Formats: sequence, structure tokens, C-alpha cells
Amino acid sequence: MHNYKISTISKRTALSVAIASLFSTQAMAQQAQQPAAEQEQIEVIAVSGIRSSLKSSMEDKKSSSVVSDGIKAEDLGKFPDLNVAESLQRITGVSIDRSGGEGQAVTIRGFGPQFNTVLVNGRQLATDSAGREFNFDVLAADQITGADVYKSTSAKLQEGGIGGTINVTTARPFDYDDLRIAGSIKGMYESLSEETSPSGSFLISNTFGDDMFGVLLAVSQQQRKVQVNQIATAGWRGGQTISNKEDGVLFSNAYIPRNWDQIIDEQDRKRTNASLVLQFAPSEDVTVTLDGLVSKFEVDSQVTDLASWFEPDRVGSADIDPTTGTLLRFTQEVGLHQGSGDPATDFVSHTRNSRDVTNDAFGLNVEWTINEKLKADFDISTTSAENDRAGRDRFNVVGMINNYTFDATGGLPTVAHDGFVNGSLPNASRARMHYNEKGNQPTNTDDINEFKADFEYIAENGVFEKANFGAYRQEREKSAFQILGSQCVFCGYGTAAPLDKIDFKSYTANNFFPGLIDTFYTYDGDKMNQFLADSGFPIVTALQNNRYTINEDITSLYMDFTLQYDLGEMPLTVNLGARYASTDVSVMAIQSFVTDIVPTADATLFANVFGPATTINQGTSYSNLLPNLNIKLGIAEDMVLRFASYDTITRPTMDQMSPATTFNEPRRQNLTASGGNPALKPFQAENWDISYEWYYNDTNLFSFAVFSKEVEDFIVTLTGTETYNMTSRTGPAFGCNVANSPLCNTAVVGTTNELNGSSEIYTVTRPQNGESARITGYEIALTHMFDNGFGASANATVVDSDLSVTADSTQSFALEGLGDSQNLVVFYEQDVWQARIAFNNREGFLRALDNGFNGEPINTETFGQWDISASYDYNEYLTFFIEGINITEEELVQTGRFKNQIYSVEDNGSRYSVGVRGSF
Repeated sequence: MHNYKISTISKRTALSVAIASLFSTQAMAQQAQQPAAEQEQIEVIAVSGIRSSLKSSMEDKKSSSVVSDGIKAEDLGKFPDLNVAESLQRITGVSIDRSGGEGQAVTIRGFGPQFNTVLVNGRQLATDSAGREFNFDVLAADQITGADVYKSTSAKLQEGGIGGTINVTTARPFDYDDLRIAGSIKGMYESLSEETSPSGSFLISNTFGDDMFGVLLAVSQQQRKVQVNQIATAGWRGGQTISNKEDGVLFSNAYIPRNWDQIIDEQDRKRTNASLVLQFAPSEDVTVTLDGLVSKFEVDSQVTDLASWFEPDRVGSADIDPTTGTLLRFTQEVGLHQGSGDPATDFVSHTRNSRDVTNDAFGLNVEWTINEKLKADFDISTTSAENDRAGRDRFNVVGMINNYTFDATGGLPTVAHDGFVNGSLPNASRARMHYNEKGNQPTNTDDINEFKADFEYIAENGVFEKANFGAYRQEREKSAFQILGSQCVFCGYGTAAPLDKIDFKSYTANNFFPGLIDTFYTYDGDKMNQFLADSGFPIVTALQNNRYTINEDITSLYMDFTLQYDLGEMPLTVNLGARYASTDVSVMAIQSFVTDIVPTADATLFANVFGPATTINQGTSYSNLLPNLNIKLGIAEDMVLRFASYDTITRPTMDQMSPATTFNEPRRQNLTASGGNPALKPFQAENWDISYEWYYNDTNLFSFAVFSKEVEDFIVTLTGTETYNMTSRTGPAFGCNVANSPLCNTAVVGTTNELNGSSEIYTVTRPQNGESARITGYEIALTHMFDNGFGASANATVVDSDLSVTADSTQSFALEGLGDSQNLVVFYEQDVWQARIAFNNREGFLRALDNGFNGEPINTETFGQWDISASYDYNEYLTFFIEGINITEEELVQTGRFKNQIYSVEDNGSRYSVGVRGSF
């Protein structure tokens, strides 16, 4: 095992200690001693309605010792939006990524999901993703009582989030008096699928024995019939020679898309959540809470895809943008290729977008008031997550040799296939078998065990108000494995498709992009796989030798002090402390390397041949001292000025630390692979914030904040070349080995670079440390409520950095996810009526510097979404409501390096819900 030791003590440590000493000295010099600080209490506010929810959030913000924002449930079982992430996006500086039209992952101040720590009731929840980012779509909003976003940090907060820390809270029985019952039933209509699906929730809470015991049970289920329309490419290939065998070279050094897919993804989504909370208070000094959460999220995806594969050596005619070298229109024609084979109109059927996620979390918490001065909080928890997809997905291709034309000179890019006009189709007898696969998507598992011991010491009097100190331990294991198999016996479109046996038929997409082909052929991919098995050519799957297990152990200690005194008539609160974190990582991977590349019946598709499996064990360790200083000055009774200076880290995404290399499907002029780097160090940031808050009455707020983050050891995923020896080949010609494929005897080997030679050069993406960047920005927010029932909340965040994507294709670093955002919510609440209209806008940003295909960037264009909701209180128990999401049906657009390189356009349509909510 290789071990790397890293010890980090920031230069800001000295600065914070010096400032802390200065304040402490001034405080002790004061002759007039302040009264003893009262024990800090968290006020539990009975929240009901939009105004009360906003007021409660304002009070939390004002009393907080750090820069923070939050949202509260409007009532028990009534969160502001259908999804937790969609509510979080209303907060200043927060934006989200969506899946299937609903919020999934959260970005804070331009830092993507992997830079933010997500806690549920103060505990980290395992995630089904390959990295650290948390997917909010596994949580039902009905069981959430609130969420706080901490943008600056204190020593008590768990380290790991350079962007911020989000703590989601769920209901507890001691939060309510006596028996409480809440529930809802609603139907959700999807505009694209034109389907309506049910959902419901139920929550019951009660206390017994003079409030000594409490029980809360919550269950919810949501179903959706989703349709996602998309047009997309795997990426734009630069530096290509555009030609055909009759006319020779048409253009040099041009960009051409790798492929073009017209996708209809029809999904059945089902999310089931259940939680049970037991509380016991044997005395006024002790509260014991035992809780459990189970979540099941299933996405059964069926993708129907009209696909085109583009090769630069069979372009009949083309138009090019001379400024960027991007092909705007070109043809792919039969009989013009120079080795790549004839073009084919492909009918793809696959289930790769399916998910089968199980989350569970169990914990025991003991709050103990040891005496008047000392409080303790002990917490132990375990959580696990799994997305179980290994060996379960399929991918099938049937096609017709055909001509087609790509045209991006208008609005949406289109591909016109010969014979597909106004709903008419070519004769089905032209359909030929091609490629079939099972697997591809991995199974990801995540297990986390945590233990926390937090203490709070309350001083009797004087400037010194309190001290917090404690210890934290996390043991985490994350693993991934893939079960994969493919069948290419019929590759190359040479064998007629068994039309009757695979249910080959015409297909018309609902509400597809106007002007694009919406009628083509499809079939049953499961029946295709069964036909292959019955014909003696089954798809044989096997556990792949690119699997890994990562163990990460974290031990943290912290201490902070809170001082309170007056500067004249202005109350000043100083919170200063430090957190020390030690991290040990061990990585085990099973790896097989490519020993040969052999041809298949498809001239553009090859097959990898692997050598024996080897075990790789590596590891690293590092420690970080993270000081923080938070100053809050009450410059007036209704005005607060804050300053925060603090250090933060974000540990490497766990799948980035795997030493295993995954070799992708080899293709002509396209040998690619990806791998990790177990020696990665964490991102490290020095941060400061200054904020001004004006609470000009108990329901109105104006705030302005500026911030800066200087990040070092930025981890960037870079694409480079790596050479692998083809050990199965023998000299002197070093052609592919006939023992690996009889097709190695054909003439194509001598004319194809990838099939001969003692070694092959792969384009490989890997992460590495080394870059630094500075991010600055400001936030402005206003919430105002009028006496006539109307109110509005608006905010904007502007971020900037010293790095951005340029036209230079060799650029190796830029900040992903960094972009401005704006929110506007206008609402009305009077008597029994409530109504709200909300607009969320996220301006364009760099989605990925490296698309994972050929090192080209992906940019996301500006996206703005309008949502509405309204409700009527029939009586004190029942409320009828209606909700609309993305009511203007905005589309998400992504581009390549240049604006005219469309990468994808995604249409999720709109969603409408009608239902009834009860609370008793």
C-alpha cells in the first residue's frame, strides 16, 4: 500500500487567533460586566401559512451566529414546494439541477453539489450517486419541517462543504402537543405524457404519560408518469478532415458531432418514504430520540431513440461556420465512405436511465442537561444507500442503411432521414440487426456510520457567554461494480431483423419537438434479447474487472467560544474557534488491462480483449486545521452587520479516488478510457463574508452580502493520452490476434490503425490536483409584506472568478457550475385564500470542462422557470390546493465550446397537481 501524508495549517490560522486575542483583551478590559448570558434556546414556532413561514425563517436568520438562510414548512405536512430541492432554490445563492423535471442536486454560490454537505437532522445521509453529492429526489417533502443553508461555518458544523452546508429537519413528536394527524391526496398531470398519477401522505404524532413518551409515524408515496423529450450528441469532435471518396477533402480542422439522438424517455417513477420517531423524556434534563427513515425510489425508464452516427469520411456536402470551424449542415451518404462503412438510421431501445434506489437511516440521540452550566448531546447513527442496476439494463440497436442530413442552420438542429416524411416510413423489411448489450450501468453502494459528542458550557456572567466543544467520527465505505455483456455477432446491418419476434412496429412520440421527425420504428428490446438466446447467441454478462471499494475514516475535534459585550449601545457577538479533521483513505480495486483490440462486423465498432485481473491497493491520509471567526454587530435594533472569516475543505469525490481504469467501447478513431487517482488531496479554501441585514419590521427584510473564496488544490478532470501495450499481439506486424477473433484475418486489419501495432494510444480522462482559483460575488435580497395580504420576496446572486472557458481547446481548468441566479416570489394570503407565483432564473454556466468523450466543454444556457400554487381553506382542518411547475414549458439547452454547437435540448414539459390536505 502506498501512503501519502499531508498536514495543512492555513495562514489564516494565525490571523484568526490574532483577531480573537484582540477581542478577548478588549472584552476583559471592560469595567462594567454584563449579566450572565441566558442559555440559548431554539424557539419552536407554530408555523401555518406563507407569512408565518417567512417570519420564522427571518427570526432564525437574525439569531444565527453565522451567515445563513432557511425555509420552513407552512404547516405540518405542508412544505412550500413538491420537492425539497425546488424549495431550496428560492434561497439566495442556491440553484439546482433537475432530473425528470424535478429538483435533484443543489449548487450554493456557484459551487456544485459535490462541494456542499447535506445533513438530515444533523447527520450525513448516504447517497446513491457515485460521488459525494446528495440526490434530493429520494426524499418526500411531506415529512420535512425545514431546511437551513449555512453559507459560512462554525467549528461545530461538520466540515466538507466549501459551497455550504444544508441541514434538513424532519418532524419530531415532542415538537407538537398531544395528538396531531396530517395527510394529503393529490393527482399530478404531466403535459408531455398526458398522464395523471396519484400521490399521498399520512403523518400521525402523539405524546403520552404527561409528555414523557412521544411517537411519530409518517408514510408517503408519489407516482409519476414522466416523459422527457431530448435531442443530444455525445460531443463535438474538433480537428476533423471532412471528406468523401469521390470529392476528396471538403474541409480541414472542422467540428462535426459524433452522433445525433432524438430521444423519448418514458419513465414510471415511484417514491415511497416511511419514518418512525420515538422520543422518551425520563426527566426534564434528558431527552432520548430513536428514529428511522426508509426510502425507496424506483425509475423504470424506457428510451425510444431515432439515432444517427456521423463519420467525417462520408460527408457528401456541407456548410461550415468559418469563424468556429463548426459544420452547420452536412449529409451522410451511402457509398461515399472511405473505411467507416455506410450510414444507417438506427432505432435504439434502452433502459439505461432506470434507477432502483434504496436509502435507510437509523439513529439514537441523547440530549442531557448535566447541570445549569453544562449540556451534552450524544448521537450515533448509521445510514446506507444503494442504486442496484448492475447487469439489469439493456441497450439494443436495429437499423436501416440510409442517407440523412444534419441541419443546424435554423432553430433546433434536425436530422432528416430519407423515407421519413410526414409520418410515412420506409418499408420495415429494410430493418437489420446490429448491436445488443446488457449491463453498462453500475451498482453503487454507500454505508456511513457516525458518532458525535457535543458539549456546551454556559458561563455564569461576564463577556464570556459560552463554549462549545466536541468530537466526531465517521466511517464510510463506498463501492461500485458493473455486470456487463454484449453481443455483436450481427453487427454491421447484415442480417434481417426478426420483425414479428421483437414486436417491430411504428411509433409516434407525444408532444415531440415541432419540426422534428416524431414517427419512426421501435421494438421490444427484451424480446430481442430473448430471440438472441433462443438462436444460440445469448448475451453473456460477467462481473467486470473495474470495480472498487473505498474506505474513508474521519476523526474531528472542535472547540469554539462565544463572547458577547456592547460597543456603546451596539451589542457585539464574537464566535471564534477551530476544527481539526484527520482523514484516512484506503482504496481497493480489481483491474484488467486491454491486451488486444479486435474488429467486429461493424466497421466503426471494435471489441476490447482483456488480460487477467489484478488487485490494486493504495491509500492516502491528510489532516486539516480549520479556524473560523464570526462577528455579529447589532448596529441598530433592527439592523445586523456580520463578518466571517473561515477555512473550509471539500474532500475528493469518492469515485475520483478509484485507481481502476475503465476502458470504453472502442471505435474507429476513438479509443477512450477513464480512471481515478487515489492520491488526490482535498480542495482547500480561505473564505470571508460581509453581510448587512435590515429587519425593518417583523415580516420585512433587506439583506446584502459580499463574499470571497480562494480555493487551492482544485481537482480537475483532464483528458490526455496514455499508451497501453497490446500484449496479445506478436511481431513483426503486430496485427490483432486471430485467436481473439477470426476477423483478424481480414484485410481491414492492415488498413485500420486501431487493429495493428504493438501498442495503442488511448484518450484517457483522470482527475488531478494543482489548480487554484478565486471566486467572488455578492447577494442581495428583499422580502416585503403588505397589509392587504400581498407580499413579495426577491433575491439575486452574482458570482465571478478569474477563470472562464475560452476558444483554446488546450485549456485544462475552469470553474464548473459558476453562474448568476435570480428569484422572485409574489404571493397573496388573506383569510382562507393563498396564492403564489414564483420565478427562478439561473444564468448560463459551464456544466463540464470535459464532456468525458473527447475533452470538449459543455455549457448550459440560461434557464428560467415559472411555478404557481393556490389553496383554499375549506375549514380549519381541510385545504384544497392546485400547483403548477414550469408552466411555460421552458427547455434546457446545452452547447459545446461555441454557441452554434448544440450539445442537447431537453424538454420536461409542465406538471400540474390538484389535491386536498388535512391537518387535525
